[in-house]
Amino acid sequence: MIKKAGCLLSIALVIALTACGASPGPNGDAPPADREPAELVVYYPYPADWPEEDFMATFGDPIHRKYPNITVKYIGGGGVDKLIAGGQKIDILFTSIGATPGQLMDNGLQYDISPLIKKYNINLDRFAPTLIDMQKTLADGAIYGLPVYVPPSVIYYNKDIFDKFGVPYPKDGMTWDDLYEMSKKLTRKDGDTQYLGFGSSYGHLATMNQLSLPLVDTASRKAMLNSDDRWKLWVENLVRFYKIPGYDLKSNQMSEPNERNRFFKDRVIAMFLAITALQDKKDMTDLNWDFASFPVMKERPGVGPQAYPIYFYVTTMSDHKDQAFQAVSYLTSDEFQLSQSKAGHFLTVLKDPGIRKAFGQDDPFYKNKNVKALLPDQYAPPGSVNKYNSVASGEMNSAIIKINLGQKDINTALREAEENANKKIEAAESGK
Repeated sequence: MIKKAGCLLSIALVIALTACGASPGPNGDAPPADREPAELVVYYPYPADWPEEDFMATFGDPIHRKYPNITVKYIGGGGVDKLIAGGQKIDILFTSIGATPGQLMDNGLQYDISPLIKKYNINLDRFAPTLIDMQKTLADGAIYGLPVYVPPSVIYYNKDIFDKFGVPYPKDGMTWDDLYEMSKKLTRKDGDTQYLGFGSSYGHLATMNQLSLPLVDTASRKAMLNSDDRWKLWVENLVRFYKIPGYDLKSNQMSEPNERNRFFKDRVIAMFLAITALQDKKDMTDLNWDFASFPVMKERPGVGPQAYPIYFYVTTMSDHKDQAFQAVSYLTSDEFQLSQSKAGHFLTVLKDPGIRKAFGQDDPFYKNKNVKALLPDQYAPPGSVNKYNSVASGEMNSAIIKINLGQKDINTALREAEENANKKIEAAESGK
């Protein structure tokens, strides 16, 4: 998780909207209804994450209940470019901040909603800090979309492995050094089973790094993986976990899905650092688990990773931009965010402490779990937000794998990663 410029609003409604100044926004309410009927086509590129039934139950049906004049049609996958080429219009596209350049901007769908934010008096101060800043950075001061939810930044841990080896459970506020010492105690062999202390969704860690290091300098369009010496310190902090005796991982085991499976399905990893999604409940049946907060850098206590929000975008091709914006802004309302937080469906983008604390209250699955650990008290400021970040993060991911497997030393791996990233960026720029 609307009309053309001359839309057919009744004069009475125009007067009503003008008189009230569309004032509900600052209070976290949804904007007033535009009564012009509209079917909104919503597109999401990764249908496995949001099957149609789940999307409609979570987003589409609530939008229609709030605005009966709006109906929602969902399209999952199929490729934005192919849909557009086939004549399919898309009113709303939603995707992560990382996928936004490729999905939205490369297809020319970006549309500045700043006038609509002003028209409907939406209070942007309600959002967690940095979420709107990331949009403004990406759009050179404009705003293309509003954040609707954020993935967790949290440690899942398996209590049974801790109990097996007599190691105290992780606590909120641990440093990376604390986590490393704990991981060493948990990386042990028991019979024929090799247990590992730590696993992570490390493919995203560079993008969300707590030091706010830029992957690509936005002005020069140059990768910074080797040019900025701080990246070496960041890599050293991470790869030391994979150098603990007992890991001995093969190249086909070095992937985020593989690490996730070893924790949730094989159950041989004691702690999994999750930053992409809440885990499917069916994978946690009879797992004795809980949450602990994302580890902090000792020089930055209390600061979590950068946010990786999911934005809903009104597209430039929509013939129903007002209704599309109303639908999107409703998804950011206190009413909707609180209901979804209580249900445990996703984590709020709002800074309201009551909504943040309400996560999972109505879902027995999260009863007695440390849900406050799911969101950091403070997100790190964004390092760089541009269309080539994904290129650099992909090269960083490859570099980390080579270092972990002993194929490259850190200096060589980072130098080659930066060179490869710059070649791909230059090729993309020359092909414009």
